[in-house]
Amino acid sequence: MYQTALQVGIPGTQEILIIFLILIVLVAPAVVVVLVALGVLRLWRGDSTSDEERIAELEREVEELREERGTATTKPDDELE
Repeated sequence: MYQTALQVGIPGTQEILIIFLILIVLVAPAVVVVLVALGVLRLWRGDSTSDEERIAELEREVEELREERGTATTKPDDELE
């Protein structure tokens, strides 16, 4: 006698595999919908400033705050040793 894919010696294996298949069939489309919605929201949001401009603005603000505090440095943080 031979065993098919769902006839394993462990009791309840067939039921567990069917439950996993149902979850995959129901959850996979939901995940795809969520990922597509997030992608559309990112494109729809359309920031007016680019990341480089935002980073430069934040670096200027940090430098101003350091000058106010009296701990200004001439090098950016990533070049300090």
